[in-house]
This record gives sequence, structure tokens and C-alpha cells, in this order.
Amino acid sequence: MPITAAASAMFDGITGVYGIVFSLAAAIASFAGPILGPRIPNDVATIILTLASVLAYIICTLPHPLSNMSGKNKSGPVVGTALAGFVYAFGTQHYLSVAAFFPSEAVVALSTGSGLSIVFGTGIYIALVNKAFVQDWRRCFLVIAPTALSMPIIWWFVFDKAGRRAAELSRRQSLQRYRQSASSDTVERPDVEKVSANAANDSDERAPSQVSRPGFGPNKTRVGLFFQTILPRYILPLIICTSCAILCLFGLAPALQTLNRFPDAPAGYLEFELIFFAYGSAQFLFSALVAVKPVPIIWIWTGVEVTLTTIILIQIWYPFIHYFWIWWVLMFFVGGCVGGSVTNTNYKISKEFKEAGEPDEVRSFANRFAGLGNFGGDAIGGAIGLVIQLVVVTKLTPTPDSG
Repeated sequence: MPITAAASAMFDGITGVYGIVFSLAAAIASFAGPILGPRIPNDVATIILTLASVLAYIICTLPHPLSNMSGKNKSGPVVGTALAGFVYAFGTQHYLSVAAFFPSEAVVALSTGSGLSIVFGTGIYIALVNKAFVQDWRRCFLVIAPTALSMPIIWWFVFDKAGRRAAELSRRQSLQRYRQSASSDTVERPDVEKVSANAANDSDERAPSQVSRPGFGPNKTRVGLFFQTILPRYILPLIICTSCAILCLFGLAPALQTLNRFPDAPAGYLEFELIFFAYGSAQFLFSALVAVKPVPIIWIWTGVEVTLTTIILIQIWYPFIHYFWIWWVLMFFVGGCVGGSVTNTNYKISKEFKEAGEPDEVRSFANRFAGLGNFGGDAIGGAIGLVIQLVVVTKLTPTPDSG
């Protein structure tokens, strides 16, 4: 999240580029994740995510890691941002698939933790970059990078061991069945017996309800489940909601800053950093509220988000809000809507597939695709945001200073 908070500084005047690079990488990882993810052992996935997180921070600072210069060379920030997008998407998919082997509340906890990272990470970044490092975001990244090493510690020492074993066993069994169906009768019998033996060895450590059962076959394919159920019921409303949210954050917010629509706003990059903090705080709070009272009617969240986006679009061409803190509150609710939408979608998928008695393999597959609506919307919103920023720079006149 510190990388997102620094988007305005890394891509000054073209913040939408950050949204496109980050979101495209996330969207590609989201599409590829359900296909390639089951082939990667869960422990290895955690190591990959940890290394990629550390590298994302370091690469963003290149080619001048210890300089505070704002040159035109954006190769480092672009590559680092893409890597951060991959970590965000692949990590979310990976841990959501693991959450299928825990109670439904685990999905809420995961989404709430993701929201908390925005508040915590952004708060640390704002404090460091505005105090200790005096707007030197590169040095700030280098200091924050080692915090990614907490990921494997949490995975191996905080996650429930039985749940991790169940997820890994299901992954191996699902992959084995896929290879059997692909090679038809040429699959060697000893491989099947080995998987069965592993299941027997682990059965004493798992509850009967956790034992993985075959879920996909001729009558239920992954492609059919995705297009007939997951896409229209869960992903479509989430894509619309997240597209609007990212458009507001990476397109409209920087555009309003460029146009000087709020004369009382903080100077410099602090304006965008405070807006992102409002967005992230609300995303966390509304995600946490799902644990108390879920509102799994996703179209409600989408409708409110579209309304807020329309209001902010009007502000670009016909400004009627002149106070920064009113704008701050508006962006707070933009973040709240997307937080509520994402968490309720994840919760709804987990709960409904479990209540339907779907096998572990099917629930894990559905959970992996839950993030596609989020990251696909990010890419669409980032692209539209970049177009709006370019229009603002070339066509619109900033509001003159009152002084």
C-alpha cells in the first residue's frame, strides 16, 4: 500500500499510468491464477510473494535509489508497480483459495486485513515521507521493504496448521485428477495410489468435512461454472464498482488537484496522500463491518458507487464543492463502498458455495476467481482515469487562487 500512496509522486501529472500498470498486472495475474496457481505448492507461493514484494519496493526506486530527483525515467516505477500489482492479485487469490478450508469468517478476516494494510501502510508512509525523509519517497521505500518478510512468518507460525495441510492436500489431489483426465488411460496407477495414501495419512489430522472430494467432471466444468455462475452473479457488479472507485482515486482525484478545485487543500503531494488515506480507512472500516452485519446484495454497493462517481465527475467540469474536507469525506465513502463490495462478494461466494455443499475443489476454484472482479475493475478504472487526466491537462483551466 505505500506504493499506491506514492503513486502521485512516482507518476506526477499522469497518476492514471500507475492505475493502468498496477491493474493490468493484477488483471493478468487474476486470469492466470486459477489456471497456474494450483500447480504451485502453497509454501512456494508464499516465498514467491515475499520475494516479489521486497523487489517491488526496490525496483520502484531505480534507476536512482538514493536520489530524490524527479526525472522522466519511469522504467523503475513502472516495473516495480507491475510487480506490486502481481503480488496484490496473486496473493489475494492464493490466500482466498486457502480460506476455502477455513470457516466462512476467514474470508471476512482476510478482506479486513487487506483493508487494514491500507490504513497501516499508508499511515506509515505519510509519516515517514513528510517528516523523516522530507518527500524522499525512494528512501522511504527502501526502509519499508523489509516489512514484507513478515509474510512467511505469518504463514508458517500464525495460520492454522491443519487448514494449511488440508489446502495443500486438496491442491495435489485436484492437480492429479486434472492430469488423469488430460492423459486419459495413460496415467500410471502408482501416482493415484500415492495421492490416496497421502490422504489416508492426513485424515487423522482433519475433520471429516475437510476431506476433499471430486468436484469437476463432464457435468460440471470450470469454464461452465465461471461463465454461468461466477461471472454474472459475483464478478460483473464488482467490476463496475471497482472501476468507479479506481477512476475516482487515480483519475479524478489527481485531476481535481491539478485543476486546483479546492483552494484550502494541503500543498504538494500531501493532498493525494490524505485522499488515499481516507479511501483506505473507509475500505478497512466497511470491510470490518461485514463481520458484524453482512450486506451481500452487491448491486446496492455498485449503485451507490456509481452515484458518487457521477457527483465527482460533475465537479471536474462544473465545480460546486469548494472545501477540501467535504471532498475528503466524499472519497471516504467511495473507499467504503468498494471495501463493502469486495468483502461482501468474497463472503457471499464462500458462504453460498459452502451452503450448497460444493466440494473443496469447487469452493477453492470459486474463491480464486473472486478477485477477478476487483482487479479487472482496477484496470478499466485506471485506463479511464488516465484519459480524464490527459483531457484535464490539455483542455481545462485550473481554478485561480483566491489570494
